[in-house]
Amino acid sequence: MTITEADVAAGARRISDVLYGRSVDLVGFRQTQDGKPFVEVRDGRAHFIVRERGMELQHTVYDDLDELLYLVAVDETRSIATGWEAESRHTRPADTDEWVVWRARQLQLMHQLDPVWGERLRAEVRVAAELADVRFEDIDAVVLD
Repeated sequence: MTITEADVAAGARRISDVLYGRSVDLVGFRQTQDGKPFVEVRDGRAHFIVRERGMELQHTVYDDLDELLYLVAVDETRSIATGWEAESRHTRPADTDEWVVWRARQLQLMHQLDPVWGERLRAEVRVAAELADVRFEDIDAVVLD
């Protein structure tokens, strides 16, 4: 599939509509001075680029629009989930593992966006939990909302 800037913008808009109930610019298409990631579409491929102070820190090329949008969704749901966890931290016992709580919220959000993406992230988080010596069952046990 040939990727266009319009395709990327429409996919990002769909993500923001679900997460925020309105259109939010989740993807920039021009480099800014603050090191924010941006996307360039060239020859039907999406280039996800991070440059800061003239140095290219990341440059990933996507031939599959869904792969790029998955990355956008993971980043945005992580941001929302960590913010939510910090704001609601006072409602939980002091010894609660913040990572477990925000991951539970992130999984919930990803599943709302796309059940396939939710299951994909769930598998990735399961591996990360094992590496961090965290019981995945603890993530499933978090009470949300």
